[in-house]
Amino acid sequence: MNDVCPTCRHYAALREQARQAGDYSKATDYEVLRRRHPAHTVHIPRQPKGRIA
Repeated sequence: MNDVCPTCRHYAALREQARQAGDYSKATDYEVLRRRHPAHTVHIPRQPKGRIA
């Protein structure tokens, strides 16, 4: 986890609160949001249009 990112820390805290409340579905949702946060997104360059070798 990125400990310096406030958004990541926020999602992690919300995930832990949901786990403690027994709402594992919501905890999973927060984990997905944290992982999809732009700091964790892998950017794949677009392939050029045209013929594929």
